[in-house]
Amino acid sequence: MPFSTGRARAAKAARLRTVQAPTATVVEMVGKWVRVRMDLGGDERRLRVKAEVVAGDRVWIEGEAENAVVGGYEPRRTELRRSGNSGLRVVCANADVLAIVCAAQDPPFRVGLVDRMLVAANAAGMTGAIVLNKCDTGMPEEVLERLALYEHLGVPIFMLSALQAKNIDSFRESLYGRTTVLAGHSGVGKSSLLRALVPEAVREVGHVDVWGRGRHTTTGACAFDLPPEPGKAGGVVVDLPGVREYGIGFVLKHELRRYFPELADLRCRYADCVHDGEDGCAAEDACDPIRLESYQKLLEECC
Repeated sequence: MPFSTGRARAAKAARLRTVQAPTATVVEMVGKWVRVRMDLGGDERRLRVKAEVVAGDRVWIEGEAENAVVGGYEPRRTELRRSGNSGLRVVCANADVLAIVCAAQDPPFRVGLVDRMLVAANAAGMTGAIVLNKCDTGMPEEVLERLALYEHLGVPIFMLSALQAKNIDSFRESLYGRTTVLAGHSGVGKSSLLRALVPEAVREVGHVDVWGRGRHTTTGACAFDLPPEPGKAGGVVVDLPGVREYGIGFVLKHELRRYFPELADLRCRYADCVHDGEDGCAAEDACDPIRLESYQKLLEECC
């Protein structure tokens, strides 16, 4: 049998297995297990896995009862990645929006982290948005100027207070009909925002839950359904653990400018200019100085 024919038959068998097996969506990583929501009936199951999956993956189930396992996942529509000391990893799949949750003062608004996450969102095929929480604690003028710049560049901006329920409804309205990832620095009030959006979300509660876990044992993303509203398509919010840094070492140097709108189509003296201080580069005149500095720092990290 020709090799190509054998490979084609194996691929067909894999497709048939995928179609015939029960299918589900991964909603949470639980150590070496995953929690999935079954397509048929909507019930949730805790299963072991044969493949490396993440929250948001569409998967198929092999085996029955205690022997059931997640056999594999379907091709991902989007893939949010992050690099770090432990290498490159996918943190969420099939999401539409990365909502970067920040605070104006406590902790301080970090332009570098925002830019990193916006790059990661665009590289994943997702839309990046900025959610400024704790607006009730004061708004420094320099933060307002930064937000105005991002809004000019086409980044959606939401200013709210989770604790005071200020502008929560308008933000929630934007979440229906899509899957949105909440990510941000520790201490920005992301947990309060999640509870305001999905009141039954109890991820941080310190008791042992139905999966046998205690406090601080969830290390991956966890998905929650938005409360249903008449006439609105469903929505999903995916909560990521708080981060200190967000690496983008998977982005190629010559591609980074694609993710900075003010640099994407900038014409310079040389067509292959990477806007890193080259002779004749037009970036200094076309780009905000803080954004250009952020871009050039990220260049050092790109591969």
